[in-house]
Amino acid sequence: NKLRQIVGDKNVLDGLHEDSSNTIYLKGARLGRGHALAIVTPTTLTEALKVLRVVVDSDCVVVPQGSNTGLTGGSVPRDEDDNEKDGKTSSRPPVIISMKKLDTMFPIDDGEKVVCLAGSGISTLAQSLPKWGFPNRESHSTLGSTFLNPTTAAGVAFGSGGTQLRKGPAYTDRALYVKVVENKWGKKVLEVVNTLGIEGIEDEDFINEKDVGSAVVEQLDVYATDVKNGYRRPMANSSESVNGKAMASDRMYKENVCKTDEALINRFNADTKGEDCNRSEGKVLILATVHDTFPKPAKKKTFWISCTDLDTVLAFRREVCLDNPDDLPMSVEYMDRDSFDVIDRSGRVLGNIIKVVGMGSIIGMMWKVKLQIEALPFDGAELFCDKILHLMNNLTPALLPSRMMEMGEKYDHHIAVSVGDFGNNEMERIMKRIQEFEKSNKGKIEIEQCNSDGEDLSITAFRFVAAPAFRTYCVGENIQGFSVDYALPNNGGQVPPLFVKSSEGGDQPVPVKRMRYSHLGCNVVHEDLAYDLGVNTHAAKYTFKKQIELGCGGKLPAEHGHGTEYSAPKAAQSRWKKMDPLNILNPGIGGLSSKYKYGKK
Repeated sequence: NKLRQIVGDKNVLDGLHEDSSNTIYLKGARLGRGHALAIVTPTTLTEALKVLRVVVDSDCVVVPQGSNTGLTGGSVPRDEDDNEKDGKTSSRPPVIISMKKLDTMFPIDDGEKVVCLAGSGISTLAQSLPKWGFPNRESHSTLGSTFLNPTTAAGVAFGSGGTQLRKGPAYTDRALYVKVVENKWGKKVLEVVNTLGIEGIEDEDFINEKDVGSAVVEQLDVYATDVKNGYRRPMANSSESVNGKAMASDRMYKENVCKTDEALINRFNADTKGEDCNRSEGKVLILATVHDTFPKPAKKKTFWISCTDLDTVLAFRREVCLDNPDDLPMSVEYMDRDSFDVIDRSGRVLGNIIKVVGMGSIIGMMWKVKLQIEALPFDGAELFCDKILHLMNNLTPALLPSRMMEMGEKYDHHIAVSVGDFGNNEMERIMKRIQEFEKSNKGKIEIEQCNSDGEDLSITAFRFVAAPAFRTYCVGENIQGFSVDYALPNNGGQVPPLFVKSSEGGDQPVPVKRMRYSHLGCNVVHEDLAYDLGVNTHAAKYTFKKQIELGCGGKLPAEHGHGTEYSAPKAAQSRWKKMDPLNILNPGIGGLSSKYKYGKK
């Protein structure tokens, strides 16, 4: 009743019994499923703060959630807490706080930065900059899941990277977020942390208020409400404070990624640097973030490049793409033979839809319908849509132009690279390196340039449907599989071997398909491995993870977050414990205990 009084009846759902109305909150996009005492969707930041207060006072735990597009189970409740195994009867039942209706965003600093409330979608943000009068600026993130419109806050919470090599992973030290701590009298209190660095919304502007944190939240609410209702008001600016001058993107990323002779890991989820909002994975409740925008190229060219071997791919990465920080390509995406085959066999329907309707709200709604169908009460409902997609696949056109399809069938290694001119002859220098590399590697490489925006979109759609195509392929072919994302050192890039024999002497299963596709510039790799039914995929996955870490010097996960899928290193776990000492926010992630205060007496 208290929650309904705060947000209204329509913004509170029962989460104890899953059905088509609540499955989008209770079931992860790839992994994870549970129940919740309630699912609450605040419509203002002040409501979110009040909801959090009620949930904490009721001795429940909180699962913060954006668009619920996470892949490792960290955005949905787990049906276990303390000694209970049923979320319905847990001693600390979970409550989902869905931030998706807090989707207001607005520019500051003449469009050089944007402020995003926690539910703001990255696809919506990308479409908004031209509408605001900044057609020559771009937003940060472009992910494989962009068509699902994941939130900017989730990108920060996971440290998501995506395809944009020049921009780096999602990162900001300028945010508004909430911690749950215990004061000296043993009372649970909400600590609002404000590092937004915006004139008029600094803590110092409310020094005479009894509750500075609440006053800051209320002031940002006023601004956001005006924007949402279409009221004109002067554009805000960054303050001259330390926070106003802090980083709203990773400014050192371009320099670091070019150090190809070093065993440096460019980005990974257990990185502990920066403000607590970064890679927090739900251990703080993010309310709003500030992000840099970036210059849009005056000209752009996209190429499909096919190579005979991986060594040629890695040489292209070093010699052409990462020659220096100033000439970085916009994006460099790699796909191997199995990736090409699986996407072509099972990703055509979704890819063609993306080509027709783009990566906005329409396809997001279609995805929501898919999830609702999968939650219907009939046998096989969860697999129904993917079986249809698999059956219809070959009735739809190939995603790539015919000459690129021929290259895909001829070669085993492929690169999709986009280069831009940002006013300093960057494109000219990259093109010269491409031509010199092609000449010196004759017979090992073939290059085709896109002749239109439509061909460019075809390549983008082909790459972006890789992950959903893998699921569709496994369902359609009646096999099983698992997915792993990891980061390799700058001076690495070779394929981690799959052992034929395990250390115990038993046979290690050989996958039916091994999709390997990567953000090539930063050496962040996604692998989807498919096996016959009956294979112990859990054991195979465990062995493979160890090989990446111990045999290749890699780190995992790289950008999907630890969730319930990975155990985090001690340094990351210690950082999360300091953020959330009572273990009220997203308990159980990254291998941590789900118990109150992590089980400490």
